[in-house]
Amino acid sequence: FSLTQLLPAMARMTLSSILAAGLAALAPCLVGADLGAALRKSAAQAPAALPADAPLSSAVVIPLRRVGPRNHQGAAGASFYVGTVSVGHPPQELQVLFDTSSGHVLLPHRACKSAACLEHRRYSPWESSTAMDMNSNGSQVQQGHRLARGVVRRDAVTIGYTQSDLGEGDAQSVLVRDSLCVGSGAGGQACVDLGLLAALSLQDVPFRAMPNDGIIGLGLESLATGPICSFFGRLLEGSRNVLPQFGFAFGADSGELHLGAHDTTKFAAPLRWFPVDHPEDGYWQVAVRAVRVGNVTVDDCKRGCHGIVDTGVSRLGVQASNLPLLQATLVAALSKRGECHGSLLSFDLGDMVLTLGPQDYTDSNCAPQLGPLSLDESKFAGVYTFGETVLRRYYAAFDWEKRKLGFAPLAGVSAIVKDPPRKPLMGVRGSAVLV
Repeated sequence: FSLTQLLPAMARMTLSSILAAGLAALAPCLVGADLGAALRKSAAQAPAALPADAPLSSAVVIPLRRVGPRNHQGAAGASFYVGTVSVGHPPQELQVLFDTSSGHVLLPHRACKSAACLEHRRYSPWESSTAMDMNSNGSQVQQGHRLARGVVRRDAVTIGYTQSDLGEGDAQSVLVRDSLCVGSGAGGQACVDLGLLAALSLQDVPFRAMPNDGIIGLGLESLATGPICSFFGRLLEGSRNVLPQFGFAFGADSGELHLGAHDTTKFAAPLRWFPVDHPEDGYWQVAVRAVRVGNVTVDDCKRGCHGIVDTGVSRLGVQASNLPLLQATLVAALSKRGECHGSLLSFDLGDMVLTLGPQDYTDSNCAPQLGPLSLDESKFAGVYTFGETVLRRYYAAFDWEKRKLGFAPLAGVSAIVKDPPRKPLMGVRGSAVLV
């Protein structure tokens, strides 16, 4: 990995450490391979030189389940939408989070002994006849051997991952090339040959509390170590009869990820498309013209504002410098019937306004669910992250080829409760209770 490639990735670390996964370092390391397991498996299976592709030739729908964190006391109200993928041959099933602010496929390696690995399902290259140890340039780690044997020097990647609901930590990984399949049955299926990051070490925070085994990054290619590591980019190679797009629909208990097409029955109105701002950064972000609470403008965006769609978080992310004002302005009240009442929160995109009601941006106690984004104020201004808070009310569509983001109000979502609170008593974090 050349210095010129590494420096831009390092420059992105400030932002990526807030959102999801960023490339922190790539360097050679010594790794011990499990020779015994490799020999046992190779004796039972005929090795394949490379994984086989089943390109995206029709729309695929991946069902998602909404689940809470594992044994985490500090993330009340947090939830995640996870789905099933299979890796290698024979297939190894894992539960994954599809994350639009990450660029890699990250799975715990069978050799990982961290608690965060042992408490999740792990991916074993030694049990896959299609796995191949690789370096960052796609070359084999050990010529003549599909899987490395003994102690070898190979590229390693350290990923800094911050989950705004769960905390931040590192994943130390090696690269493995294998097949990954998504979808099944009536929803369609597609398989892709790609380079994935197999973690040899996961820190307790945030990985131990994650309900998912791994992460499938859906960020743009510049967030990945290289094109071979970009899941959707690889999926589109050789695809036919499909749109170079994907989309998310989140519901109260479940959701769907659509690959190659969109289900318009999910929309209450047509999609509105917006250009991705600074696509070279790798994030799915749109320009925001103003942020309002009711009729009050809390951010006029004169220095520029951006909304980054992040499917891996629950809370609405707000740049730390803007958080106090927004918290103070978002006063919501719990009615005697248990409904949350308060002002509307809106993000003006120009041709469309994303509007959230108090039931969207508060928890069960009617307290606003906001997460701080600690960014360098000299480099970033007006950054907001649109996670579950926004995506349970709006369908989000992603155009890989044209670098555009689309939004449409979801059909069947309950109407926004916007009655102003009466005689609120201020509580913790700007919440209130009616008397």
